[in-house]
Amino acid sequence: MSAALVVVPPFVKYSAGPLLGPALLASAATRRGHACNVVDLNALYIMPRVAPRLQLGPFVGDHDKPRAAHPRSLSAIEDTYIRETLVPHISLSCASSSTSEAVRQLKYGFLTNDVVRHASRALVSTDFGCWTRRKIASACDVDGREIDLVGISLLHAGQVVPAAMISAIIRELIPSATVAWGGPHISGIGRVALEENLVDRSFAADVFVTGHAEQTFVSLLDNMALGNVSGRERSKPIVLDGVQGGTFAPLFENLELYDEPLTLPAQSTLGCSFGRCAFCTYPAIEPKPTRLPLAVSVGTVIDEASRCGASVSLKDSLATSSRLREISDTVKGKVPWSACTKLSSRLDRELLEHLTNNGLATLEVGLESLLLETQHRIRKPQPVELYERFLTDAANIPELSIVVNYMTGFPWENKVAADAKLDEARTLLTNHLGERGCVEHNTFELERLAPMANNPEKYCIGSVKAWPWASVLEHTATRTVDS
Repeated sequence: MSAALVVVPPFVKYSAGPLLGPALLASAATRRGHACNVVDLNALYIMPRVAPRLQLGPFVGDHDKPRAAHPRSLSAIEDTYIRETLVPHISLSCASSSTSEAVRQLKYGFLTNDVVRHASRALVSTDFGCWTRRKIASACDVDGREIDLVGISLLHAGQVVPAAMISAIIRELIPSATVAWGGPHISGIGRVALEENLVDRSFAADVFVTGHAEQTFVSLLDNMALGNVSGRERSKPIVLDGVQGGTFAPLFENLELYDEPLTLPAQSTLGCSFGRCAFCTYPAIEPKPTRLPLAVSVGTVIDEASRCGASVSLKDSLATSSRLREISDTVKGKVPWSACTKLSSRLDRELLEHLTNNGLATLEVGLESLLLETQHRIRKPQPVELYERFLTDAANIPELSIVVNYMTGFPWENKVAADAKLDEARTLLTNHLGERGCVEHNTFELERLAPMANNPEKYCIGSVKAWPWASVLEHTATRTVDS
């Protein structure tokens, strides 16, 4: 059989536990009889630098992390990493471009193939490159087998340059290995964009995989075991559509690597049961909503978390009220857990109490906006009265913390009005929940595969520019609101 590595490049602002995608790939490969190690370079880079999480507040899951103001917060570490490690090796198209502009280009992937290629090659010989080489070399012994496939998992554009550096290192250390890139960021770029100038992408990978890739990953390893695939022999990369291929319990390795208290990820549903948000890529990159068997997809993770004293973070894009109840009945209070949903009249006090009695500690709610026009344009109406009623119900459950996702910066918005509504959302949350409530504020970006990108004029978007390694489009706003 074949042997594989799955590598997670820096920088992802998360240190509480392993990522779900690589754990699912490792599980799928191992169940098929292949050997697979996960090399979480992100965690290896972060853990010696980040502030301990033991001192923090009531949140469980993704939001239990050092606050941004802390000098050793994940945001502070990321800023130093980008400015001191990556920026010096970026050849900007304009020689007078500032450091802040270089940071922006790196974060969003607004870089040409030449810039990514040159920067990644330059990084190989730096201290960061040498550190990366040592970590990968130490992981290359996978049950005594020669590595056939290296999967590099990218969550966002800021990982592109270090991922390309990792590819260069892999090709020096293991010349015969096939290098495959996948993950949410590659899926967000999409097959059409990836296939443009594929030869120019060959420095990065031999294979690009979009979508859920468990079965595709296994098929590549199966073919390699038969001698049918060799990435080095192709003149240009190939793009494969991922095949999820059944439900796998994730395989978690090296849990001692991560911060405490540990959080393990699980997913009970593929796709999004709402799937109508105009700014979101889910309808384009995710399958139709598919409920996974809870005993395998969640139950096994609950058991593992219970054994090691961890909490569980549900990664469903939107767990419906009925699904939340089913999840809670699976957890049965064995471990603290978190999940994400949207406001609904069914998300009432009775349900919240039932969920909390079965271990729910943090509930993330996608509010997005209180501006009526924005709710209409993004096709996600959620009246402020519903928001207030939800907060009133949550306020009566002292064990429950709430995270509210909110977004500003839409092209049609008046900034003063948008900021006022953001303040209103924060004030309502604080008045009801105090420190048990947190607003996660995001700034709008135009996703390449979102409905808004298909009809930019309708959404007050002016010029649009695509970059080869970006899943978002650089754009301008017309600021002209149509009727």
